Amino acid sequence: MKRSFQATSGTAGPLFAMTAVALIAATYGLARFGYGLFLPQFSGSFALTPTIGGLLSSGASIVYCLAAAVGFRYAPHHPRAVTILAGSSASLGSAGIAASTVTPAFAASVLLAGMGAGFASPSLVELVRRNVTESRQDRLQSVVNSGTGFGVVAAGVLALALSTSWRLAWALIAVVTLVSMIGVLMTDSSGARTAPGRQHHGVRARRTRWSDLRPLTHPVLAAFAYGTGCAALWIHGRTLLEQQGGMTTTSSAVVWIALGAGGAAAVLTAPWLARHSVRTTWTITVCATAGATGAIAALPGSTAFSFAAAALFGLAYTAATSVLIIWATHTATSSAAGTSVLFTSLVLGQAAGSTLTGLLIDAAGFVPAFAVAAATSLIGAIGFLRPARSLTSTARSSDRLP
Repeated sequence: MKRSFQATSGTAGPLFAMTAVALIAATYGLARFGYGLFLPQFSGSFALTPTIGGLLSSGASIVYCLAAAVGFRYAPHHPRAVTILAGSSASLGSAGIAASTVTPAFAASVLLAGMGAGFASPSLVELVRRNVTESRQDRLQSVVNSGTGFGVVAAGVLALALSTSWRLAWALIAVVTLVSMIGVLMTDSSGARTAPGRQHHGVRARRTRWSDLRPLTHPVLAAFAYGTGCAALWIHGRTLLEQQGGMTTTSSAVVWIALGAGGAAAVLTAPWLARHSVRTTWTITVCATAGATGAIAALPGSTAFSFAAAALFGLAYTAATSVLIIWATHTATSSAAGTSVLFTSLVLGQAAGSTLTGLLIDAAGFVPAFAVAAATSLIGAIGFLRPARSLTSTARSSDRLP
């Protein structure tokens, strides 16, 4: 399968991995997914119904896609610049959320904060590829991607400790994001040795073309369906627990922390993801996510059951997004561009799912809405099974570490 021949020195230390995990945690788990966690508090300060809250989340997903498009174009050759865009937009947006007093300013800040994650994924995928040897890349990509879970845990802790002071929580998120960005830039060891636009063998790298991404057609469709189904729990999950399940704010925050802990635990799946075919890992993680989505809606009043379902969702979701990164890395000419395309499709699905789930909640209630979401996620797994023997055999040969 095609791989870029950009030089990798393999000399980056553990601090680089730690700061990269931290930046993903800040841009995804805090600045992006923290919106759904704090939605009950936001609704108390601003006029946000489930439909409006879903629409605003969809808007954040759209600007994420715009940021990912920038990453598609520039991250393969200028990953540090795109990293700066990631940290600065998420930090400024989070600060704006903390300072907002009127709904329009709040909405604009949510959109700006959501852009950071769109910049972060392609830039860090490229920086990881430049900083470590090829044999370690799949595993480290999965480790860095698990930062989402750590960020969700941190967001849950903030919600638990500062439930009545959400402005302070988002001010802290802004600071953490900025510090994480600076950490990545300081620990990146590739910039001084790799000339932009050059390949390992001294040939100038050409721009990535859409035709180079044709092997990603089926994963793009699968990622869209999966994202549509996942949006229900990410955006409306805590509202479900409190309104339908009757949980207290504290209990629902603890469940959200469990979701983040499951996502953080996905770091342990990195060897398994690297050892098995994409077809196998994608199917298992998608089915687990769908099952968790339906389960948490079935018994939202049971703290223990919701705790377990949320942890499973976080683990499966984070592992599934790592599968997308691995697939892009081994298929597209540019791993950063391929990741941008697959994550854009995933988030476009989340944009559609946020609004559709909100509409279904208003029209039919939480249980039917979440059941539809779970079924939609499964379509992503079924759709991926269609490209048969050729994709399976290729994945098995390319997704194993030496």
